[in-house]
Amino acid sequence: MTKIYLIASKDNNFYNFRSELILKLVELGYYVTLICPYGKKMDYFTERGCHFIDQYMDRIGKNAINDRKQIAGYYKILKNGKPDIVLTFTTKCSIYTSIVCRWLGIPYIVNNAGLVENNMGLLDTILRTLYKIGFSKAKCMMYQNSRERDYLNAIIGKNVHYRDIPGSGVNLDNFKFVDYPKDDGEIYFNYVARIVQNKGIDEYLECAKILKPKYPHCHFLIYGDYDNDEYRTIISDLINRGIIEYGGIQIDMKPCIARAHAAIHPSYYEGMTNVVLEHGSVGRPSIVSNIPGCVEGVDDGKSGYIFEVKNVPSMVKAVEKFINLPYADKVAMGKAAREKMEREFDRNIVTNTYIEEIDKILAGAKK
Repeated sequence: MTKIYLIASKDNNFYNFRSELILKLVELGYYVTLICPYGKKMDYFTERGCHFIDQYMDRIGKNAINDRKQIAGYYKILKNGKPDIVLTFTTKCSIYTSIVCRWLGIPYIVNNAGLVENNMGLLDTILRTLYKIGFSKAKCMMYQNSRERDYLNAIIGKNVHYRDIPGSGVNLDNFKFVDYPKDDGEIYFNYVARIVQNKGIDEYLECAKILKPKYPHCHFLIYGDYDNDEYRTIISDLINRGIIEYGGIQIDMKPCIARAHAAIHPSYYEGMTNVVLEHGSVGRPSIVSNIPGCVEGVDDGKSGYIFEVKNVPSMVKAVEKFINLPYADKVAMGKAAREKMEREFDRNIVTNTYIEEIDKILAGAKK
């Protein structure tokens, strides 16, 4: 039986963004193994015929010992398992898995999903070197936005086969359109992401601190796990002051999205943010930073607003502009967001692209 291994940083990555692809691979008769640190969402896949390997992952750390431990773990798993194809997701997993696949001669497809750029001399050189070593022998690079494609192609060479995909896409049937919340005087904003600096949590908190006293009918919610425990005290204080509301980690975000009037996504970098795609599919506008992976999902002024990344005044201005829109205009923005998702971001596009590339690799292996 053909073995396909998928490697990511968290169970969320598989459950929220790859479920359709994973279950399609199982349906096609492949031996599918998922590799990441254990999370409760992994049970969903094992109950449906997938195999699972619990592998240590330091997602944001820069500790060389931890990184060597991670690489050694991947090496042991792939050497012993002998998969026919490996699919990698997220930057750190993709770099380290790709290097190991090169060592072992295993075909691999990379979905880097978000650039990590660093202009600090030696660190930038190291990062570029890792990209080149890891990705230059990929059977296919899956690019979620043109900025990432152009940046990485300049490093690894344009001869590497690649496909442009609309992020992870969105399941339009799963994230069905829901009528906009009634005009009851309240406005709910969602922050849905890991609680970590590069997702823009600092800017979000500052924005809430500025706008909540001025617009007490506005609710600034946070959904997501703490990647940095230092934020627990900060956010707890803001909750006690009535500035922020914390919704925790949700298995099913759809009711939370349906309740919201808009998403705010102030991330510093993305592949293609599913926060925007899922809110848009339900019919909710998004207010986002002007980075690749966010701006593609929003038509500025029509299905949401765009503000300058890492710029609190710009963010406050965009959010305040939305707050003061007439209710009918908010409703129209939500409908425009859904229409955009239907036109451009159907997840079936992504699943079919992966199946095509997997078929090519397997056909080539038989020659």
